[in-house]
Amino acid sequence: MTESFSHRYCAAILVQAAAPLKIGTGEVGLTVDELVATDANGLPMIPGTALCGVLRHSLARTSKGERINDLFGFQENDDEKTGSKIQENDKRFGSRIIVTDARMVGEEGQVIDGLHVIEFSSVFYSKFKNLTVRDHCRINERGVADSDNRGKFDSQVVYKGARFVFEIELIGDEKDKEKWQILFEHLNSRFFQIGGGTRKGFGELQLIKVAETVYNLSSVDDRDAYLNKSSRLTVPNTNDAIRKIDSTEIEGGTFYKLSLKPDDYFIFSSGYGDKEVDDVAKKEIVIDWVSHKDTLVERPRFSKEKCLIPATSLKGAISHRTAFYFNKLLPIYADQLPAGKCAGDYSGENNLAVKALFGCAKNSREGSESGQRGRILISDVYIEDIKEKIFNHVAIDRFTGGAIDGALFDEKVTNTSSNITLMIIVENEAFNGDDKIQQTLEAALKDITTGMLPLGGKTMRGHGCFRGTVTKNGEVI
Repeated sequence: MTESFSHRYCAAILVQAAAPLKIGTGEVGLTVDELVATDANGLPMIPGTALCGVLRHSLARTSKGERINDLFGFQENDDEKTGSKIQENDKRFGSRIIVTDARMVGEEGQVIDGLHVIEFSSVFYSKFKNLTVRDHCRINERGVADSDNRGKFDSQVVYKGARFVFEIELIGDEKDKEKWQILFEHLNSRFFQIGGGTRKGFGELQLIKVAETVYNLSSVDDRDAYLNKSSRLTVPNTNDAIRKIDSTEIEGGTFYKLSLKPDDYFIFSSGYGDKEVDDVAKKEIVIDWVSHKDTLVERPRFSKEKCLIPATSLKGAISHRTAFYFNKLLPIYADQLPAGKCAGDYSGENNLAVKALFGCAKNSREGSESGQRGRILISDVYIEDIKEKIFNHVAIDRFTGGAIDGALFDEKVTNTSSNITLMIIVENEAFNGDDKIQQTLEAALKDITTGMLPLGGKTMRGHGCFRGTVTKNGEVI
């Protein structure tokens, strides 16, 4: 039986990358391990399938399955595994949600929709010819690079501040108004993050403008307007401010905020040097939007390089310290391990607290355990006001006490007088009623604010100690 839907809920949405985006293609490049998705013009894009999939998953976490099936469709076929044809009594329903690809807003403040001749030699578009590359290195239980298990890899990311426009449509009737609003609540949630590495600081989108239109096809005027609606994407023409909805307003989450000041110098290394030193801090440029004097149209411009504190670096340090405190509560000590056990059996994914908070990979060899993505969100931090200092080093021969030939090296470390704010959001499912998990996470966060857990590189040389406070849902702990 075919239902007749009288309404079309349509919205053109302008979103901004509140964090770098990593919408992967699954392909490997010549110089990087992971490439981002691009359109026919060679510019970054967000596929509609990615937006639709994340939206469906987000809605599934907070609502009954009936609502998901009603909006996104479903198919129940008992004989699917046997390969038989669909029978008449099989239950199936097509999706009522239509999502377009999200196209990038270009240098002139307009959407680059369709085929265009892009001047990649220009100051703005040249930055998209060679996107920023993020380096990653998996750390083992000994706190060193996990080179044995191919722990070194890198990936392209789209700049923080990049803007995209897409359209979403709901086919329904007058009763679907509430469901339409629920969709927007999830699009506007802090938990709505897209692409790869969403638990490493990537993928957060911020709604900037939304232009909504509801067409009642029972009306001749609305029906004509809907039929004549252009499929070309344009920036929504509205000045309505969109407020970012906190996750507590949908289903609840625990918010931790760390306000820190460095004791002295710190360095989150880029892995390479410059003309002056052998090792420099990681820096990135972001996109800022400025209103044009004459047209008032916002146009993008790239900022100066900012010092970056990657969420991946914070995640690794917090994960290891959480495992330490959880083992201490059990208690499990490194010098009193059970027979046949090693430290690796109680760290990383083998540690219950780390597994609950930071997730685990599926064990495909055994096939007995399913994977679980992380339930903790940590944001990148960009610092504009920094001071730099060069430290010179020389390796010492332990036998002679003199300098080793060719072992002179130097590094450029950073400091700032600005307050550094770290935002951490934990999904409620992570604690699962276990006070030990929450207790050990908070102990690790407190260690950061007392200087007991240094952050960044060269921590054995006195760098990376911070002081400050940590709040939980607005209250100091």
